[in-house]
Amino acid sequence: MKFDIYTRGLILMFFTSVTFFGCERVEKHQTARSAKGQVSVGGTLRLPIAKTSQQAEPQGINSSEMAKIGVHLFEGLVRLDPSTSEVIPAISEIWYVEKETSSFLFNLRSDAKFHAHEFFGNTSRSLTAADVEYSFEQLAKLASSEQFKATIGRIKGAEAFRNDEAASIEGVLIVDDYTVKLTLERLDQSFLYVLAQPSMGIIPKALGSKAAGVSAGPFAMALGEDGITLVRNTEYHLKDEFGNALPYLDTLIFVELGSNMDKLEAFFAGKIDLITNLELDPVRSILEMHVSDFSGKNPKYIMKRETENASYETYSIYRTGLENLGTGFMGYHDFSRTQIEQ
Repeated sequence: MKFDIYTRGLILMFFTSVTFFGCERVEKHQTARSAKGQVSVGGTLRLPIAKTSQQAEPQGINSSEMAKIGVHLFEGLVRLDPSTSEVIPAISEIWYVEKETSSFLFNLRSDAKFHAHEFFGNTSRSLTAADVEYSFEQLAKLASSEQFKATIGRIKGAEAFRNDEAASIEGVLIVDDYTVKLTLERLDQSFLYVLAQPSMGIIPKALGSKAAGVSAGPFAMALGEDGITLVRNTEYHLKDEFGNALPYLDTLIFVELGSNMDKLEAFFAGKIDLITNLELDPVRSILEMHVSDFSGKNPKYIMKRETENASYETYSIYRTGLENLGTGFMGYHDFSRTQIEQ
């Protein structure tokens, strides 16, 4: 696929701080792996994405399109389970609620590491509470007004810090290297869902402005010729119930496509593997043109209804052999547990 000047500029921006990755990095992550529990590991998933100019940093994630990439790059204190949308541990392995102080106390994992970077000698580096504090300060300073109010603005003292009225965020307290306490203006259990957003991802303090795209998520940036390419983070800390390291996939490739018709043409040409959030009208025409591909004992493609609201239906279509595509909660899918039948 060829890219125009705008797109090349976007991709270059993504790779500003991760130039040590090369095409060989993609090949490295496509080596054979074994797995327990009848789990399929390996493979590449190709996905459509609209042209976007947001930054590859948490504070730049203010659209569902950037969130599609950000959820795989950026790891926060907690994540959402791709199947149930329930809050699950991520960088924080356990947390406690202190109702009397409107606070959450998070115990961080000692094995959570940032993506490898040339600043770290092309290796990974452990993540600590100081990185959490730094990440939240960056978000408080750089987020848009709307994003600030919806996320970090709920923490006590965040607005004063944003307005240069305080040297730090009062409600972010480092207890020790692996413990951080967050105090809200008002206690709200739904704040855990806010912390699961990619915009609340933790970035390395040591990298400063060079941290674009670097976090502790299941995938890391890599150079690629077909689109924005993410490769499996081999040191990702989460595992499945069988002890298999996540993510299951080797590679995610985001192919820039505009309209639904562009996506559909690419899908049936085998250039992408999945389309989500399709409305009824294009789906109806698809079925008429490709009814045989969606039917029979061994269909080539699968169509799945995404919404429960009968007045507004959306669908996803994907090639047979894909499993665990997630719920699409909050406008994006988390493919860290997606499997491709081998």
